[in-house]
Amino acid sequence: MNTENTNENLQIIKDDEIDLIALIKTIWQGRKTIYYSICIALFVGLIIAFTSPSKYAASCTLIPSEEKRGGNMGNLGALAGMAGINLGSMMGGTSGIPAEIYPQVVNSYPFKKEMIHQQFHFEDYAEPISLYDYVLADTIPTLGSQIAKYTIRLPWTIKDALLFKEEPAQQADYGVLNLTEEEVMAIDALEEVIVVEVDQKTGLITVSSEVGEPIFVAQLVQKAVELLQDYVIQYRTKQAREHLAFVQDQYNSKKAEYETAQAAYFDYKDQHRNMVTERVNLEFQRLSDQYDMASTVFKGLAQQLEQAKIAVNEQTPAFTILEPAKVPIEKSAPKKKIILVVSIFLGGFIGLGVIFGRLVWNNIKANF
Repeated sequence: MNTENTNENLQIIKDDEIDLIALIKTIWQGRKTIYYSICIALFVGLIIAFTSPSKYAASCTLIPSEEKRGGNMGNLGALAGMAGINLGSMMGGTSGIPAEIYPQVVNSYPFKKEMIHQQFHFEDYAEPISLYDYVLADTIPTLGSQIAKYTIRLPWTIKDALLFKEEPAQQADYGVLNLTEEEVMAIDALEEVIVVEVDQKTGLITVSSEVGEPIFVAQLVQKAVELLQDYVIQYRTKQAREHLAFVQDQYNSKKAEYETAQAAYFDYKDQHRNMVTERVNLEFQRLSDQYDMASTVFKGLAQQLEQAKIAVNEQTPAFTILEPAKVPIEKSAPKKKIILVVSIFLGGFIGLGVIFGRLVWNNIKANF
């Protein structure tokens, strides 16, 4: 009987053509295998769907502003545009960080180091704490680990104690980015959590994240957007702020000189009122010239200071938030329905694979 079934199953392919009736009959004969395979795959899918940790997703969409330089070129710019030439880009048209670089900014160590020290609300804590403190608190050894440390892992505990070296109380400053072991742990916990996507057509920037707490993920996205805006603003206005700081220092210095010269001039004028001598007139003229010079320099710096402040404000980019970060209500993972549907299809394909694999195996045994 097995030989007859085998020969019947082997007639699925006749003259390089597939006999659909024989194929369907073969599948029907092995339907129990498909049922068993689907049941097993569905059982595994149920375990995965109901044991996987829950995750919540939040996102924020914003439009960055781009400051253009050299855009006011009149007819020359129009003619160049008609010829397909972008003079603005050739002359350094945009200042600041291009939107395409935002993902690299978010994944940089300085950005992550600042992120882990931001305060967040967690479900397990009444007061907001930093992600750095949260990760450290999560690594505190439990009672079970302490018992294992001095029982099962006693040899390794003794080895670690013998090789233990006391760490310095304060980390030395080498003038470069130097992360502590705890900071590296916190940054690793933040790895690939914040995602930045840039739409090349519309220029929209989407910052998203997916973690296990709904309130925390909304805060995380909002704080990432705020820090990203600060980074772009600091980069865009760096030169203007340095110029403002220089003018401010000169202004403060010359203001003191101006006030000293002003006080000396008017004190001398009050003390020698109604006195007419060559020496008095000479000293009066010297103090007057010194006062006038200090006044001219001081007033000029005051104008430059106001202009520098205006320049900083003009170069500060403004971001438009199209879609703010919201606390998610529904879970983003695990997607139970999708897992179950995929499990059913996967089980069916595995069952079919077993049927045809058995058919090939019978064919090999029949030939040998």
